[in-house]
Amino acid sequence: MLRVASVGLGWWSDELAKAVHGKTDTLRVTGCASRSAAKCAAFAERFGARPYESYEAVLRDPAIDGVILTPPHSLHADHAIAAARAGKHVFVEKPLALTAASAGAAVEACARSGVVLAVGHNRRFGPAAAALKRMVEAGEFGTILHAEANFSSPGALSYTPDRWRASRTESPAGALAALGIHMIDTLAWLLGPVERVACQAKRRAVKVDMDDTTSALLEFETGPTGYLGSHFACPYTSYLRIFGTAANAEARADFTELAVQRGSGKLEAIALPQVDTLFVELEAFAAACAGGRPFPVRPQEAAHDVAIMETMASSAAQGGRWLAVVASGQAAGARRRRSS
Repeated sequence: MLRVASVGLGWWSDELAKAVHGKTDTLRVTGCASRSAAKCAAFAERFGARPYESYEAVLRDPAIDGVILTPPHSLHADHAIAAARAGKHVFVEKPLALTAASAGAAVEACARSGVVLAVGHNRRFGPAAAALKRMVEAGEFGTILHAEANFSSPGALSYTPDRWRASRTESPAGALAALGIHMIDTLAWLLGPVERVACQAKRRAVKVDMDDTTSALLEFETGPTGYLGSHFACPYTSYLRIFGTAANAEARADFTELAVQRGSGKLEAIALPQVDTLFVELEAFAAACAGGRPFPVRPQEAAHDVAIMETMASSAAQGGRWLAVVASGQAAGARRRRSS
């Protein structure tokens, strides 16, 4: 049994706890910590967890084997590093960090301490994403030409300035850190590392000082081109499409639906199982901590996702300039030297 504490309590910490509460013998949320005593008390009552007065108190307790981190994005890397130094396994919600440099530091700290670092890219566990991966690996698309993805929601329309997400620091280039990062991760998992990007981001409708309309062009090291849209002020949208010489495919509805067109044939729906992606990813985290299979999202992949996101935000700040994705987070000058 992996005993974990949930740290940074809000809507998503509840979703993760509900996914496993009373449903598994491999992982149990036995502790919680928050800057808000009221949130901590409420979470503790809902899930039978022990409330801790601070994150530091969580890390000092030998009865805690790992942490589930859902604080503001800017705290992810530092919290992960602190947990690693305390010998605690780490499950951190995406994105791993906001900069490639801090993501790399978190990966290095966990590797040095010998603890598991799992990043919550749960869409990768969706049945349609898994089916697309099998198709790519089997060569069913022929030569892959292009991929398109969009993950958008109206969420930021209700943001007020006191919300931590309602800032350009926590939400670079609009919805990328909240929504677009899921598609960034899935695209890179399916097609390989992203070599360069060009991105634009604008504030069109939200009341707070952040962007809400973001789009990017991508070029993958393996050759295909790509497009990503991630908007924070429109009805909920989620799809990923792959175009190849032998087949096209479209995943929709949070990777729960898949349709495939082969050659000149019609678009056909593919039967898929139902998957609770939050339960599956937390079970995979527990298994990795117990010495089983490594967590499916490799730390280096999660760090590359952050580098892509950071480069997109930098490109948007420079008017949509093409920039190379530099995993080590070097200065923009290095990106320009490698860009065309």
